[in-house]
Amino acid sequence: MPPMTSPSGPDSAASSGAESLAELRLWLDAVYTLTTAVNSGRGLREVLDLVAETARSLLGFDFCGVLIPDSARRNLVIDGWSGLSVEYVARVNSDRPVRLQEDSIHHAPSSRAFRSGLPVAVRDIAGEPQFTPWGGVAKEQGYRSMLSVPLVAGAEVVGTLNGYHSAVHDFTDHEIERLTLLANHAAIALTSARMVEELQQLNSSLRHQRDLVTKSEQIHKRLLAVALRAGGLDGIVTTLADLVSRPVLVEDAHGAVLAQTGPAAQLPSTDVRAGPALGADRYGLQEPGAGIVREGAPTSPPRSGWQGRLSLACGCRAARWGCRRSKNVPSSTRRS
Repeated sequence: MPPMTSPSGPDSAASSGAESLAELRLWLDAVYTLTTAVNSGRGLREVLDLVAETARSLLGFDFCGVLIPDSARRNLVIDGWSGLSVEYVARVNSDRPVRLQEDSIHHAPSSRAFRSGLPVAVRDIAGEPQFTPWGGVAKEQGYRSMLSVPLVAGAEVVGTLNGYHSAVHDFTDHEIERLTLLANHAAIALTSARMVEELQQLNSSLRHQRDLVTKSEQIHKRLLAVALRAGGLDGIVTTLADLVSRPVLVEDAHGAVLAQTGPAAQLPSTDVRAGPALGADRYGLQEPGAGIVREGAPTSPPRSGWQGRLSLACGCRAARWGCRRSKNVPSSTRRS
């Protein structure tokens, strides 16, 4: 009769090894998915949701959340989650904030983990006096125990990764180690996603500035071309109206119309043009876009050559700016 194999024999070891290999593959796949998400330029919120979903699926939590400091670094806010309700997240972030101040009376497990840089496990939140402010929302969400581990990037704690169970639960060292391991990868993903997001914003700003410079050059060339071909004030006004896609009116300092394009009904009325400037300085100057501006001749202008006023129809509002003689524009472009 062949000898029987005990549970601790070769078959058991092979089974355990297969399970370990399968788990390792799951973890490697999860880390690869996080890395791919960051490298593909997905937003920070989407990456944090993926972190929470990964922790929930790998470690068997009922709910998971990723908390990061707000802009003032006064509170931790839930910025990524899996399984948690939108109502719970909104209530915690607005009505029951997780404060970071050390002098706070109640210290949430998340704030303790963030400040200490160490995992904080709560077997039963009902028996945790300092959890009282969040007891109501926790009951509504349906969890009784939680584990919070810090997200550490280099020497900096950048947030916490929280796992919640619906029942009372004693967290083992193995569970804490696994969530900590995932948190380390999540911290790298978080900081990388932030860098990608900042780089995208910087690129967008640079593109916007480039477009402004290009547009400015185009405007300069068109106005210069009008001046060089002696197009006069009518040519300048026509070009301005085409550039801004709005009617334009130019008048002298006494209110006499020098040139105009477009329907008069879309321009400031005579009464408005004759009225006082809104928010103008003592020279009658005002920043563009501030409303309807009437540029009166100043009593002591900052420089000579006061020429008149320019009025633009800007949607439902009108804007007006003072016009001065430019040394670079030939006199033939001005109507006498």
